[in-house]
Amino acid sequence: MKKTFTTLVMLGIVVSVATAQINSGSPVPIDFLINSPSDIVGKYTYGTQATDWGPQLTQTVTGDLIWAYDIDGDSLCNHEIVTDLTGKMALIRRGAESDTVSGFFSRKVWQAQQKGAIGAIICNHYDDVDDTDGNLVRGMAAANEAPWDSLAAEVTIPAIFISRNTAEKIQAAYDAGSTVNVSFAARAFANPLHAYSYHTPQSAIVPLKDMGIRFINLLADTLPELTLTLEITDPANQKTTINETVTNIPGYGVYNHTFSDPYLPQAIGEYRLKYTNSETPDSFERKFVITDYTFAQDDNVITPNTNGTIEPSEDNFVNVYEFNYDIGNFYRTGSQGLTATHVTFLLGNPDEIYTGEVGTGLFKIRIYNADPDGNGSVPDGHFPTLNALDENGGTVSAIGFTDYALGPEVQPFDLITLELNAPVTLQPNGIYLAMVRYNGQEGANVIPPKYGVGKLDDEVAGGLNTAIFVDSFRTEGWDGPVAIVRMHLDGFSGVDEKPLDNSKISLSPNPASTFVNLNLSLDQPAREVTVRILDFNGRLVSTRQFENIQNDVLPFDVGDLAVGTYFMSVSTPEGYRSKMFQVLR
Repeated sequence: MKKTFTTLVMLGIVVSVATAQINSGSPVPIDFLINSPSDIVGKYTYGTQATDWGPQLTQTVTGDLIWAYDIDGDSLCNHEIVTDLTGKMALIRRGAESDTVSGFFSRKVWQAQQKGAIGAIICNHYDDVDDTDGNLVRGMAAANEAPWDSLAAEVTIPAIFISRNTAEKIQAAYDAGSTVNVSFAARAFANPLHAYSYHTPQSAIVPLKDMGIRFINLLADTLPELTLTLEITDPANQKTTINETVTNIPGYGVYNHTFSDPYLPQAIGEYRLKYTNSETPDSFERKFVITDYTFAQDDNVITPNTNGTIEPSEDNFVNVYEFNYDIGNFYRTGSQGLTATHVTFLLGNPDEIYTGEVGTGLFKIRIYNADPDGNGSVPDGHFPTLNALDENGGTVSAIGFTDYALGPEVQPFDLITLELNAPVTLQPNGIYLAMVRYNGQEGANVIPPKYGVGKLDDEVAGGLNTAIFVDSFRTEGWDGPVAIVRMHLDGFSGVDEKPLDNSKISLSPNPASTFVNLNLSLDQPAREVTVRILDFNGRLVSTRQFENIQNDVLPFDVGDLAVGTYFMSVSTPEGYRSKMFQVLR
């Protein structure tokens, strides 16, 4: 099958890719490889120069790694370097020498370049208590003070940032007298795209019309012909092979290719995909899953190199984000109307969030219609440019919700599955956002939640996966991992917090005008019962806690509430249930 590529881009133009590259605006994926000694050989994660300085690397750079020292005998390299770095990769420490001598990344790299280095590697420091052994600076900033701000434009060598874990392996080999040889290795094959979410319910199957791959011609000469192949193996082990051929790829050309034949999965189970090309031995093997009832962007594997969580620093959480940290995922519906009933999320630090104080550890589970005009995309201005999730004046109302009060029984990395206050109707061919919202200020808690995350090998087809709301709404989420925020459809039954038997709870009168009574009939006395009233948009109206409750009638004054529909969510040791009531006058 002959076909032209979807997009042609010449090297040097900024193109967003999911894999790492040098600098961050380069279209060419780059692997950081340690080639020797043998005990640390492998591919390692890294951060890189920000888009506004350093080269857009298009070719592999390889060299021996040596420590760079400046005139003070320090490897910070904030002064003139005295080590001869000709043809070498320079190893440099992160950090400032003092309050008066700033440790700009571009300053360090520029000085290594002056001594003949062909590349630079900056190791993370131990000075920041919030910094973990695996942390990376993924977009190293250039200097913003004279004269280093102007010299940043003169940097022509590639530079990366590595974690303490990686640096310690290099240091141990170096101290043992081994030659540490490394590469910044350019790859010609990148960015495979297939499913819109890793897990998709069978009733929500969408034709996969955005399946694609990127190929980069790393040579100066035109490539006369290239065949791209996608092989899909379904749960019954039946294979579908798509071959598409393109011609006359210019030297240094970057191509985004979309396969012309959409693929329609049908059966429940795991689908395996393999991408290959006729020019290089590179390949990608990927998966997606069709489920009974569950949407999920994560692959059900906790990301090991971040302890399975991702979160802002305490300082940013308090002083920049004003105690906000919301996280969620986008999901697409197919040709059928669907009903969502549950949401699942995960915390790595419930013991830090729960303090025992009333009002702490309150998470708001919300579902939003992310495509209100139904044209198949999230409109500009609907989410990206607005604080749309601000419940006090935001432009987007939740269509589904429940609130969850964290308790002492929840352990780190427990899956927390909650039933929505009422089933939510999802329209055909729509896009929805399942979001977990948290504001620590409501409970005077300065600790940000550590939301559980899963692995993301590639960008998601269609460009929508995880979103966050901190100081603003960001549809691209955090860099790398995807949120474990799953949305379940009617029929799903895997609820961690068991539902309270409907016969044990009722509201009367309903409709109410001034008072509504909560009637409870529990099997055993409950040490604590928490009751919340929410309005129709999911905004919390009031919270009350009761002790030693079993067969009781609990009155609630609703005389000050506006006429409308409300929900009363009741959490007891015997289970949880939400009831709808109306206020009429």
